[in-house]
Amino acid sequence: MRAITGVILLGVALGIPTSVLAGIDISPYYSIKSTKSVTPGNNNKTIENEKVTQRQEYGVRATISMWRLLKFQASVGQSEHTKSENVTEVADEYDEINFQEELEIDTSDPTADVTIKETQRIGKLSLVVDPSFSIFIARVKLGITARQRIIDRSQQGLPDTQVVEGPTYKPHSGIGFGVRLTSQIYWMAEYEFYHYKYPPDIEPFERELSVSFSVSI
Repeated sequence: MRAITGVILLGVALGIPTSVLAGIDISPYYSIKSTKSVTPGNNNKTIENEKVTQRQEYGVRATISMWRLLKFQASVGQSEHTKSENVTEVADEYDEINFQEELEIDTSDPTADVTIKETQRIGKLSLVVDPSFSIFIARVKLGITARQRIIDRSQQGLPDTQVVEGPTYKPHSGIGFGVRLTSQIYWMAEYEFYHYKYPPDIEPFERELSVSFSVSI
């Protein structure tokens, strides 16, 4: 309900007549996100190690249609990811947090492991263009992502600790393709990019593939 209310209030704030707001689509979604990080090797700094982290996110989207093609979309979601790594190798794939310092990781034993559990709470606001071709729908979107990170550290011999980061606000972009099943129901797959280094850089970015099933009300 917060997502729906936020989109409606945005439309009112922009002075959009209610007659232009053609309908609201409600869609639960599921996505798989992939983030690639590159870090120097521990023994040889000239060798870079690549790591790919994948997260599964669940949430709900609300979309208000405007005119024929233009829409506003708001979404809220959450993901959880747990990893266990060597204390000397654990690192933040977004390069935003120094895990060793902020999570107070004990590196006195370089063979020890540490467990990191990260919960991400995600909110998005997007401007969407949806041209339709018969029963098929194409999608282009651009917007802002608000992300809060809750990171819990567990290490043997130490009390657990937690760091809360954000929320931060960064741009996202995406494309999508869907099939309209009826006049009020459609299925959509979307490929999005979260530009977490912007500004100054568009790259690197986190990739997200999501699927949703929308019902208009």
